[in-house]
Amino acid sequence: MKSKWVKRVFIYFRSSIRKGIEHKNKHIGIKDIARHANVSIGPVDRVLHNRGGVSKETRERILKAIEELNYQPNILASRLKSTKQYSLAILVPRATDEIPFWHEHIVGVDQAEKEIRQFDVSTKLFFFDQNSETSFREKVDEIIADNIDGVFMVPVFYKDALRLLNSCQSRHIPCLLFDTNLPDLKEVSFIGQNAFDSGFLAGELLSHCLPEKGSILIVSIVQEHDNHLQFSKREEGFRTFFQQHKPQVCLHKFESRRGMTTEVEDLLLAELKDKTSISAIFGTNGIHHVAQVFEKHSIQTIKLLGYDIIPDTVHYLQKEYIHFLISQQPKTQVYEGIKLLYQNIILKQNLERNYYLPIDIVMKSNLKYYLK
Repeated sequence: MKSKWVKRVFIYFRSSIRKGIEHKNKHIGIKDIARHANVSIGPVDRVLHNRGGVSKETRERILKAIEELNYQPNILASRLKSTKQYSLAILVPRATDEIPFWHEHIVGVDQAEKEIRQFDVSTKLFFFDQNSETSFREKVDEIIADNIDGVFMVPVFYKDALRLLNSCQSRHIPCLLFDTNLPDLKEVSFIGQNAFDSGFLAGELLSHCLPEKGSILIVSIVQEHDNHLQFSKREEGFRTFFQQHKPQVCLHKFESRRGMTTEVEDLLLAELKDKTSISAIFGTNGIHHVAQVFEKHSIQTIKLLGYDIIPDTVHYLQKEYIHFLISQQPKTQVYEGIKLLYQNIILKQNLERNYYLPIDIVMKSNLKYYLK
């Protein structure tokens, strides 16, 4: 009797598992969704392609059916029905020996294109000089005149970036910002690091490195046309941490808009000599310039924290003149951003307002994992 009961239970579970596997392997189509939601095929098609003409109640039933059936659109089948070629414009500063930061972004472009190329989606790179507003304007003009289906850009110069954004909106073309956010434009999507939060984290980290009466110098070594919005957001986050948690810590400021010259170097050294309590430096940009001065004068008693994994910062991190780096994951920014545009254009998936990436702290001990 007992053996018969066990056998029946075994047969029941085996049958259930088989049905589950069959359901999992079955391709769910529009008819299945319509049947599950108890509606006709027409409303399902309109919801899937983000078109109007469907009541709120019906739309909710269809979306619930899609979720319960775990519907996944068959992109290969839909692409076979279309011969359209899609093109994404990538507007990015050109990497140079002085500004090597942008090299990794191009690696991300190449990686993403290899995956989306099979669906007839390609990328077109538009390089501009980071310190030339004219160069940026010329590339914006080229993109506006081109027949493109999506834009992925670093909005270095606000006026012409806004002009390109307006052009995209009038042509119903998706646009995604990366590296630099424009928070005052509420309807524009962004992927990258939250600059304010990264500065806040930097403040928390350096707060643990201070002696009892130590102070901090905030340093920004930039050029006139550098991305000051991003840098100021980092500084704002940094100052906010100390205002909220350690208001007794004194924060000083040193800035150069001419890069690091001999004159600027002398001024920096004079600042450190005058304010002997400085125990740490937070670089909103150009921390490798500070490290270069420190190496030249054999200064290793002050903790340095800055941004980006580039050859110069790697060199000084390994030699222990820089102690902490915050990685912006440039390759991941671009790779994931291009895939988001692809999903918006081909899969009709809406772009969210912000896609913030994790804030990574890099030290000498874990640097090797960021050099692959």
